[in-house]
Amino acid sequence: MGPSPIAILLVIAAAGVGAWLYLKPPGEIGAQALQRYTGFETNMESVLLRNCAPPGCAAVYLTPTVGGASLGALPEAVRLAGELEQQGLECFLIIGAEPVKDAVKRARAFHRPVLLDPTGEWARESGIDKAPCWLAWRTGGKIRLKSNEPVSAADFAAAIR
Repeated sequence: MGPSPIAILLVIAAAGVGAWLYLKPPGEIGAQALQRYTGFETNMESVLLRNCAPPGCAAVYLTPTVGGASLGALPEAVRLAGELEQQGLECFLIIGAEPVKDAVKRARAFHRPVLLDPTGEWARESGIDKAPCWLAWRTGGKIRLKSNEPVSAADFAAAIR
C-alpha cells in the first residue's frame, strides 16, 4: 500500500518550512560590537550598532581585499554616508575581512570614521553573505533594507523612517 498522499504532502511541506527557516537570512543586526577608527592619534572605541540613535541607522559593508566590487563601491559609499548625515541619519562605513593594520591604512583615505570587522564575524551574524552590502535598520537592530547593489540616500531614509 504505502503512505497516503496526504502524509506525503505533509512531509514535503514540513521539509520546505524547515529548509526556509534554516536558509532565511537573519532579520537583525548582529549584537557584536565593532571598533571605530576615527583618526591617527585617537583611540579606537567600541560601537554596538544594534543600539544606534533613533529612528535608525545605515551602513555599507565593504571587503576591499576580497574582489573588486567593494573597491568600486568605495566612492559611492563615502558619498552616501555624507548625504545621509546631512539628513540627520547615522551611516557607518564598515571594512570587513581585512586585518586591522591594513584596514586602518585604508580608512585614513576616507577622512571619516570607519568601523572595523577584521574577522567578518559581525557580517555573518547580520546575514551578510556578499560584499558590498548596503543595510538600513531601525533602532534595536531590525533590518529594514538589505541590498548588494547601491541604494540612494532617499531609499535609505524611507526604509529607516
